[in-house]
Amino acid sequence: PIFIDFGRTYLQTPGNWNNVIPTTTVLPDLDDAAGNPTGVQLEITDEFFQTGEPSQLGSESPSGDAAIFPVSATDDYFFGHSGPFAGADDNPTGAFTLSGLDDNLTYDFTIFTSRQVVGDSRETRYTATGANNLTRLIEPANNDTEVLNLIGVVPAGGVITVSVEAGPNNTNANGFYYLGAVRITEVPAPGTTALLAAGALAVARRRR
Repeated sequence: PIFIDFGRTYLQTPGNWNNVIPTTTVLPDLDDAAGNPTGVQLEITDEFFQTGEPSQLGSESPSGDAAIFPVSATDDYFFGHSGPFAGADDNPTGAFTLSGLDDNLTYDFTIFTSRQVVGDSRETRYTATGANNLTRLIEPANNDTEVLNLIGVVPAGGVITVSVEAGPNNTNANGFYYLGAVRITEVPAPGTTALLAAGALAVARRRR
């Protein structure tokens, strides 16, 4: 898998994590969990916030499905806002784009985000777009355990874009939405799996 931490400059996740901080526009070659370069590029194609550092008010005790992510990745996050905030104009969407992906594979995204000590809904919608389009919702408010899964996203020309925005049930006055930590795994596309199986069967028959 590939692990990505979106957050503060001074709260990066060590090891074979890919850290996206406020000054990041492009990470040209993401590492996988074993430290191997993958040739996959990440680019922020729609900025999340306009000034300053991301916040550090996320989960300090990830558990359950979120236990795959360390506190350094769950405690901070990128955010945006559907309405004006702190002198900044509306920023209704944020997005990152992955390129250099393999069109013969599908990609699964596991996403965690959290905003602690709030009493309203901060529901956030994620949409992954490639050759297909998947949309899911998660509630970041006081979240320590839940993750969002986008399963089976197919690249288009090696590219997948993940966009983030406030969900339809978001009741926050500023329309805050969040992006914290992401795990990306790749699996053979169903058609590729069938093709490989057919090829293996043909080889076995020839050998017999």
